[in-house]
Amino acid sequence: METAAMRGRMPLGDCHLPRSVTVTGGRAPSLSRVSDVAAIRATGLGKSYGSGVMALEGVGLEVAQGERIGFLGPNGAGKTTFIRCALGVLRPTAGTVEIFGHDITHDRLAALGEVGYMPGDLGMIRQVSGGRMLDALARLHPRPPVLRDQLLSALELSDSDLRRRIREYSTGMRQKLGLVAALQHDPPVIILDEPTAGLDPVMQARLLGVLDDRARAGRTVFFSSHVLGEVDELCDRVAMVRGGKLLLVRDVDELRRARVRTVEVLFDGPVDPSAYAVDGMGEVRVEGHVHHFTMSGDPSPLLAGLAPLAPRDITIEAARLEDVFRALYLGDGD
Repeated sequence: METAAMRGRMPLGDCHLPRSVTVTGGRAPSLSRVSDVAAIRATGLGKSYGSGVMALEGVGLEVAQGERIGFLGPNGAGKTTFIRCALGVLRPTAGTVEIFGHDITHDRLAALGEVGYMPGDLGMIRQVSGGRMLDALARLHPRPPVLRDQLLSALELSDSDLRRRIREYSTGMRQKLGLVAALQHDPPVIILDEPTAGLDPVMQARLLGVLDDRARAGRTVFFSSHVLGEVDELCDRVAMVRGGKLLLVRDVDELRRARVRTVEVLFDGPVDPSAYAVDGMGEVRVEGHVHHFTMSGDPSPLLAGLAPLAPRDITIEAARLEDVFRALYLGDGD
């Protein structure tokens, strides 16, 4: 194994609405950043192979300290190549990568001393016990394994499990052991390539909770995944790659605001939809005193228009990151 040692409430601005408003989407913020030095900075990063294949081309990306960023793209888009170049596993053919100011090519040991990494193609020495593997990896890292016990408890790996040989582990157990190995040193930068593969839903949720805790403590989480729901839940920003090129880097909430939302408004009596019509609204379907419609853009003008009408309840279903991702890759996104 290669190592380098909800849904929530959406802000409604100044609009005053009686009774209740339910809005889904959003997340708690990370801890305030305490350094101007980027946790990860890639500049003009390129990687080509002898066959002339360009795996990466001109990728520029800056990840701030304490940020949670999801790295998205289909198979073959260049996600794993980017991570391997960022860690010095592959030598880029163009550009540079720095981790907390340490150039990964010229100052690799210092750079990797800041990193905890779990690869997607997790490999382990299957003849040793889980505990021995953790101890061996801990000795290779400049930081002590201060989080090991907490992680073992959160991921339900017992002392008995650690005494067993890795060849006896299930896929999920090996995945959990790899996560403990990557995070046990409480690294300032956490880089994970498909970390929840092989985990059941309960363990996936616990892992996301651990990563959220680390981000709140000021750690940087760089998270490559195909599971858009977990990126949506965890991350502040997303970077999307396609064909080795960076397609976009956006705040998750900004992407949601740019997409269509489903809105449901309950009134106490008959209301003409024209009384609250705003730009971006679709056709209104009225069922009794419930109005159903879609809208795009910022919902604040809609909420302001509804306020004088005293609706009993408003539900706004935020656009899912999955919908945004599909739209962008089908070519109809911004």
